[in-house]
Amino acid sequence: MTQFCHDLRNLKEGLVIDNVKWNFQFYFSSDWKFLAICLGFNSAHSKNFCPWCTIDKSQQGDLSKEWKINKEIDKLVEQNNYYKGHIRKPLFDMIPLNHWVPDELHIMLRITDRLWSLVIAELTEYGLFNDTARKIIVEEMKRIKVKFQFWQIQESKTWSYTSLMGNDKIKVLQFFDLSKILSRQRANMIRNLWNKFYELYIKMKDQKTNAEEFQNDAKNWLTLFLTPSEGIPNTQGFKKGLYKPNDMTPYIHVLVHHVSEFMTIHQKWGLKSFSCSAVEKKNHQQVSYFFRKTMKDGGRKSKSSAIIEILEHENRSLFYNYHNVSLNSQKPHKIHIKAENN
Repeated sequence: MTQFCHDLRNLKEGLVIDNVKWNFQFYFSSDWKFLAICLGFNSAHSKNFCPWCTIDKSQQGDLSKEWKINKEIDKLVEQNNYYKGHIRKPLFDMIPLNHWVPDELHIMLRITDRLWSLVIAELTEYGLFNDTARKIIVEEMKRIKVKFQFWQIQESKTWSYTSLMGNDKIKVLQFFDLSKILSRQRANMIRNLWNKFYELYIKMKDQKTNAEEFQNDAKNWLTLFLTPSEGIPNTQGFKKGLYKPNDMTPYIHVLVHHVSEFMTIHQKWGLKSFSCSAVEKKNHQQVSYFFRKTMKDGGRKSKSSAIIEILEHENRSLFYNYHNVSLNSQKPHKIHIKAENN
């Protein structure tokens, strides 16, 4: 890795080929965890959680503040803990921080996860997360053509549920009928929040989206997300709000405060150009191969590496595709011969 980083630094200075100098600009995009590791930064659950600005968790609910990219990679090269939350020297210190681009796919995935978990938490809080509710949820998922199940973890007696892929999460975000599990008034409030987030996601991927308008829409969405309750609980006229600042996640902060900046900086390419969807798809395929095409690092006679088995499977697939070899074959037919008695 040391040699690789050294080569990147040299490449950033330019490459001369046939008396022509080629200049390079580097970009980095990944999910939050890998980005934080490569940047030498705290985890997303830390007090100082943002790689791009100096906000801390106590300030994320303050709608009057605006947060911009105000960190510099050169400061971190000189002193790795120059900003709070940075604990190690950045691995790719040749890439400026405004070229560490948040992944639009993971913004959608993680915020959708949060919105769904908040609904489940609300059902649990009011004692409504029972077998009946779980059955209704599974049936509603089936209606919108999403494979979904609940199961109970025996040790902790807690309930877990299917981790959905991106396309299925979008289906839930768009089409799940919340009125099946919540009161109609409450369902309408949350549905409105979900719909407006989906609109933001579509705009975020569109290269033609105006960055300033997007920022205003994102701030309005956060205001809706943080809708406070009105009145005194358990009294007539009480109107329950939506969520609290503690319910926010780092991805929500990035969506509201930094995505519009990256839209402006990288308008030539658009944020979709930095999407990690292809990598996520590949990861999903590898996981599927692990469970369907390998012995999972086991085997009765001799243990075989699952990684090698996956690579061999992909190598065979590439060979068949390159040589146009059909993978379809006729199923064998069983022939029963009845022996005659002498």
